[in-house]
Amino acid sequence: MFHFDTLLFALSMMLTVKGILVMFIGTIIGLIFGAIPGLSGVTALIVLIPMTYGMDPVIAMLLLGSAYGAATYGGAVPAILINTPGEAPNAATVLDGFPLSQKGKSGMALGAAATASTMGGLFGLLVAFFFIPVLSGVVLAFSYAEFLMITIFGLSMIAVLTQGTLLKGLIAGGLGIMFSCVGYDPMTTELRYTFGLEFLWDGIQVVPALFGLLALGEIMDLLIKTLPIAGTTGKRAPGSGVWDGVMETLKRSFLTLRCSSIGFFIGVIPGLGGTVAGFFSYVHAKQTCRNSEGFGQGDVRGVIASEAANDAKEGGALLPTLGFGIPGSAAMAVLLGALTLHGVEIGQSIFIKHLDIVYMLLLSILGAHIFAAGIGLALAEKMALVTRIRPAIFTPILLMICLLGSFTLRNSMGDVVITIIFGLLGYEMRKFGFSRIALLLGLLLGHTAEVSFRQTLMTREGAMSFFSRPISLTILIFTLVSLSYPYISAYIRRRRKVHHEK
Repeated sequence: MFHFDTLLFALSMMLTVKGILVMFIGTIIGLIFGAIPGLSGVTALIVLIPMTYGMDPVIAMLLLGSAYGAATYGGAVPAILINTPGEAPNAATVLDGFPLSQKGKSGMALGAAATASTMGGLFGLLVAFFFIPVLSGVVLAFSYAEFLMITIFGLSMIAVLTQGTLLKGLIAGGLGIMFSCVGYDPMTTELRYTFGLEFLWDGIQVVPALFGLLALGEIMDLLIKTLPIAGTTGKRAPGSGVWDGVMETLKRSFLTLRCSSIGFFIGVIPGLGGTVAGFFSYVHAKQTCRNSEGFGQGDVRGVIASEAANDAKEGGALLPTLGFGIPGSAAMAVLLGALTLHGVEIGQSIFIKHLDIVYMLLLSILGAHIFAAGIGLALAEKMALVTRIRPAIFTPILLMICLLGSFTLRNSMGDVVITIIFGLLGYEMRKFGFSRIALLLGLLLGHTAEVSFRQTLMTREGAMSFFSRPISLTILIFTLVSLSYPYISAYIRRRRKVHHEK
């Protein structure tokens, strides 16, 4: 049942002078933490939680929700400008965002990212408003078999995302899966492939590896080339074209809607997160858009797809967090702790006793999207100037930020070592035409696939549950279709070409 009176009460509190000020402060903090590699929306929430002691719970959620909502767009800024995602969920944005910067179109990419983020966030939160009454059926329909099929679907993206040969993509993906096996065995707790190094007991963390593969590899490449990121091509200022990016996104509203739907659905499923949502939507856009040959080389549709899904997933991630106390992401786990700290009971009672807090959380994230987009569009031309600076000036600073970001993740020098090793690996992979994104996908999804597979085998139905459960079977069919689609479409194009020649 939808309670308009409670919604209006939360909205009236947010639109007071105090509420707007709190939301603005949260948005600025979220943008800063999201834009600095190594910091993130999760870090912003952890820093802000002690400041909410003694606050009214509704105002506290306004501050925390604003910071979290703005961080997702903040992470797109370095992904586009310097090929270093501020947060892991922005990893898919670099695929086309950074090539656009290299072409001198960083303003268009930033404008598209801001607009797609706002539209995706708006879609996810509006759907969340109306999905709250049917929450339990959606979340509880998924079990181990469904999780495994989703991760396999994610791994199948390697075939689509590979820029070189398929064999090189599969090698890179397999290497990523091997890296995901480092650390404790999830079932027997035995140590695997740690070589006696204590910092590897918990496995290779995704964020340090991501910094190494994408950021350090790019830093070394820039230093060797000695040219600015945007090169010397084009006479337009690097930040021009911001409104072109906005209009490109608005013209492709159906693509934004489709990718937002994918992001919301993935956000509902605990454990998958924004990184998977971004890559899923990117692959969907690449497979369904016409003239998709430019994806990965600077196609604004790739930025639109990944950013729309990344922000739409927030509305979905809130549902299992509030309804069952099952955090849909790391940030939701922190928000869960904040709610508990303020004496808010999670579960069915929150929709009875604290519905105003639920609505305030949704409204604050929505308001932060609008604020962040406005700030981002206003400053896009200034931020884009970094693509005209000689690498020798800013790459040492970027290197230190990445290494410090890796260290602050767990206060471990081991993570810094991981970043450096993966940086060297990423540089060599780029040099010889291996897909770094394929390796990242393998590392990201390998552990989830292993755990889900072994848990499924331990159930009563065992391996048969892959085929006996309707949702699992449906996802398997989608995976097979996704893998065969590029070959089928290529065959159809060849037949049409032959037909026209006749």
